[in-house]
Amino acid sequence: MNIAVCGLLKPGDHAVTSAMEHNSLMRPLRAMEARGVELSIVSCSPEGLLDPEDVIRALRADTKAIFLTHASNVTGTIMPIAEVGSIARERDLIFCVDAAQTAGVLPIDIEATHIDLLAFTGHKSLFGPQGTGGLYIRHGLEKKIAPVMTGGTGSRSEFEQQPDFMPDRYEAGTPNTVGYAGLGAAVRYVMAQGIEKIRAHEARLTRLFLDGLEDIDVERVYGLKDPSRQVAIVSFRLRGADPAETALELDEQFRILCRPGLHCAPSAHRTIGSYPWGTVRFSFGYFNTVRHVRAALKALDRLSKRDRSSRQP
Repeated sequence: MNIAVCGLLKPGDHAVTSAMEHNSLMRPLRAMEARGVELSIVSCSPEGLLDPEDVIRALRADTKAIFLTHASNVTGTIMPIAEVGSIARERDLIFCVDAAQTAGVLPIDIEATHIDLLAFTGHKSLFGPQGTGGLYIRHGLEKKIAPVMTGGTGSRSEFEQQPDFMPDRYEAGTPNTVGYAGLGAAVRYVMAQGIEKIRAHEARLTRLFLDGLEDIDVERVYGLKDPSRQVAIVSFRLRGADPAETALELDEQFRILCRPGLHCAPSAHRTIGSYPWGTVRFSFGYFNTVRHVRAALKALDRLSKRDRSSRQP
């Protein structure tokens, strides 16, 4: 993402993004803003959904690019990338998508959605090792994106300038060969299983969990609460309970791991109304089962009943 943002934007450029972005995008954008790039952040609904019409209203004559997550890491809300991609293409703008939450679980048609740049991580739904990922760059666009890191490449060693051909233009230093091998094996597994099968399984677990939360004393469930419009992420808060305490108790008492807090996305939490305390976030994957979901719901029910009794006079 740093290559996409810092290699593309220059002082005086204008960029547009949404209020639901992860810091992996927001921090590079803020860094470039400090260097003279102008940034417009489009507000989203309390469920974390972006209205493409609001994107149009944020555009200016000097807008260079639109940066947008495919799905929120806080609410799971799937963004309208096809509509925003069309907006960008019609106006000859560069469209960059953060697919960290969707690569491996949602089909992504680069051409149909007019994506120019697509960044993804390997360690989430692609099942690869941590520290792996990639950036798709539309052919020809590399001429507009400067390398953000230079160094040895093992190619053109007679020159002291960074090679200008792909992928060496952006790949300086010793490559993570072991990580790439692991990611390659993981991607082959995903392709063999089929994205549709993975998506259907995760959606079933999400639906089961959302339905179960209705019988628990939950202060609020955030997002659309619709597995067909979100990835397998559910954020919530037990009534009267601190999210960090809930997560700690789930870990220590039930050996259930989840993620509390702000999830490296403070703007998203401001949008949905959970800042500064954050939420408890459950993320379901292909290797989770119905038994896992039921165990989580049972544990949450026990915690909520205990908290409720402690609040009674």
